[in-house]
Amino acid sequence: MRRGALVLVFAVPAALCAAWTVLAGKDVNWDLLNYHYYLPYEWLHGRLSQDYFAASGQSYLNPVGYLPFYAMVAAGWHSVAASMALAAVHGASLGLLYLIAWRLFAHRAPRERMELSVLAAALGAASAIFGATLGSSFLEPLLAVPMLAGVLLLVEPASPRRALLAGLLFGVATALKYSNGIFALAALPLVLVQRSWRAGIAYVAAGVAAVALLAGPWAALMWREFGNPVFPLFNGWFKSPHAPVANMLAGRFQVQDLWAAAAFPFQLIAPDRTLYAEITAPDLRFAPIVLAAAALPLVALRGRSERALQAADWRVLGFFLAAFALWLLSSANGRYGLLVLLLAGVCLARLAERLLPLAAARVALMVLLVAQIAACTMASASRWFIADRWSASWLPFVAAERAKREPALYLTLETLTMAAVVPFLHPGASFVNLRGQYSIAPGTPRLETLLARHRGQVRALGRFLQLREGQPREEMVEAYDTTLIRYGYRIDQDDCYAIAWQPDEQDALSRAANWLARQPSAHHAVLSLGSCGLLPAERDPRDVEAERLVSAVFDRIERECAALLRGQSAVTEPLGKEWMRNYPGIDARLETYGDRVILERYVSLTYVDFGPLSSWQSGAAAAPEACR
Repeated sequence: MRRGALVLVFAVPAALCAAWTVLAGKDVNWDLLNYHYYLPYEWLHGRLSQDYFAASGQSYLNPVGYLPFYAMVAAGWHSVAASMALAAVHGASLGLLYLIAWRLFAHRAPRERMELSVLAAALGAASAIFGATLGSSFLEPLLAVPMLAGVLLLVEPASPRRALLAGLLFGVATALKYSNGIFALAALPLVLVQRSWRAGIAYVAAGVAAVALLAGPWAALMWREFGNPVFPLFNGWFKSPHAPVANMLAGRFQVQDLWAAAAFPFQLIAPDRTLYAEITAPDLRFAPIVLAAAALPLVALRGRSERALQAADWRVLGFFLAAFALWLLSSANGRYGLLVLLLAGVCLARLAERLLPLAAARVALMVLLVAQIAACTMASASRWFIADRWSASWLPFVAAERAKREPALYLTLETLTMAAVVPFLHPGASFVNLRGQYSIAPGTPRLETLLARHRGQVRALGRFLQLREGQPREEMVEAYDTTLIRYGYRIDQDDCYAIAWQPDEQDALSRAANWLARQPSAHHAVLSLGSCGLLPAERDPRDVEAERLVSAVFDRIERECAALLRGQSAVTEPLGKEWMRNYPGIDARLETYGDRVILERYVSLTYVDFGPLSSWQSGAAAAPEACR
C-alpha cells in the first residue's frame, strides 16, 4: 500500500471519530467522576497515605493509562479539543481493522479489495459500545489500538521480530488494564503455531518486559503500602489487612453455563441491560457470524476450494474465537471486550465473502451495517453515563472559598465517590469513601489515623448533600447520620458549603459545539456537591448490640454459602431500619427484612430467601438449596 493511501487509512477514521465525539456531547461518565481523573492526581501528588479508598476499590488501579487524559484536562485544554484528540487516537483502531481486512482480501482486485476492507472496518466500528466510549476517558478504546496492531503483526507468520513487537503491544495493553491479559493469552497460539521457539520466547519476554515497565512501579508501591501488588484485587491470596480476604470478582455479566454462552450471540440482538453492558447496546453482528461459521463445513463438503479459508484467515478467526471465549469466561463485560466487538466486523466480512458471491456479499454486509447503525441509533445512548454540554473546562467544579482555603478530612458515603473533585479542594485535605462499593469498618487503623490527624476538621461530602437555601435536605441528613453515627459523628447543618458544577460555556468553541450536539441543558443538579461539618456523637448501645447479633448471622451465612457469594465478605451496615452487607462483585446485598434474611441481586431483581433471622440466631436454620 502506498504511503499516501496509508495516511488516508488513518486520517479519515480520525476525522470521522473526532466529528462524532462533538455530536455525542461531552462525556461525563461514572468512572471519570469516580477514579479516571483522581488516579493520576493521587499518584503524581503522592497521596497514598493522605487518602484512603477515596475512589472506593478503584482507588488503587494502575494510573499510568489515565495520564494522557489527566494531562490534557489539568493543562487547561478546552474539552472539545481534548475529546477530539482522544477520538482521533481511538479512531486508529478503524485504520488497523482496514489493514487487517486488506490483508485477508489480498486475492481480490484493488477496487473490490478496498470496498470489502471499508465494509469490514465500518462493521467493526458499528458498535454502540465503541461509539459511546469514543473521545472519552475510558481506556478501552485507547488500548484497543496497540492490541489491534499486535493482531495485524500476527496475521503474517510470526517471525521473532514480529512476535517481539506483538508481545510488546499486548504487554502494554495488559499493564495499563489488567483485564486485557486474556487477549495477550489468546494471541499466544498465533505465535506458537509457527513452531519457532525463538518467536515464542520473544513474544513472552516482550510482554513481560512491558508489564514490568508500566505496571511494576505501581505494583511495588501497592506492595509497600498494602502488602498486595494488585490491591485490593486477589486479596484472598495476598491477605492484606486493608481489604476483605477474598478475591473480588467483576461478576455482573458473567455467563453462567455453556447454554448461556451458546445463546449469547443471539441475545445480543435485543439485549437487556444485564446482559453485557451498563447501557443498552444491541449487536446484530454476532448471530450472523455464528451462522456463517456453521455454514463453512458445507462449503468444504461441496469441494469449493476457491472458497476455502486461507492461513491468514485461520489466524484472525482463531484469535477472534479464543478472545471471544476468554472474554465470556472472564467477565463478558462489553467494555472489557471492545477488542472482540471491533474484530467482529472483519470476521463477518471475511466469512460473508467466502460463503456468497461478491455482489451478494456486498449487499448482505451493507444491509447488516445499516440495520446495526439503526438499532444503535434507536436504542443506545450516545454516552455511557451523562452527555453534558461542552465547556472550556472538562470538569467545571467551582468550590467555595473555604474548601480551597481550609484543609479537612472529607468522608463520602455514596457509591459514586465523586473523587474527581479532589484536585479542586485544598491540597492538604484527605478523602475517605466510608461506604460505597467497598465499605470501611469503624475502627480501621488507617481511618483512625486520618480522623486523629484532622480532629475538629472532619466533613461529609456528597451529591445528596446539595444545599437548598444554605442547608441540605432533612431526609438526606437523616440518611447520612444513620451511617456516620457508627463512626462517632453526625451532620452539623449550620456548617455547610457548596461545590458547584458550573460549566464555562460562553466561548465561541463551546457555543459552536453545543449547537452541533443539540445538548439541551447542563447537569448542575446531578453533578454539584455539598459539604457539611461533622460533630461528635454517641451511638445507642442497643444499636451496637443489634448490629453484633446480625453480624454473627451474616458471618455464618458467608461461611456456609461461600460458593453462592463467590467467597466475598463485607461489612455490616444499616439499611434504613434494617441491616445489610453489600457484595459489589456479584451485584448483590445480603439484608434483613423484618424477621427474614434475603440475598437480593439488585441488577437482575432476583432473590434468595434464607428464612427467619430468629432461626439463624438460634442456630436452627439450614442453608437454602442455592447454597448447595
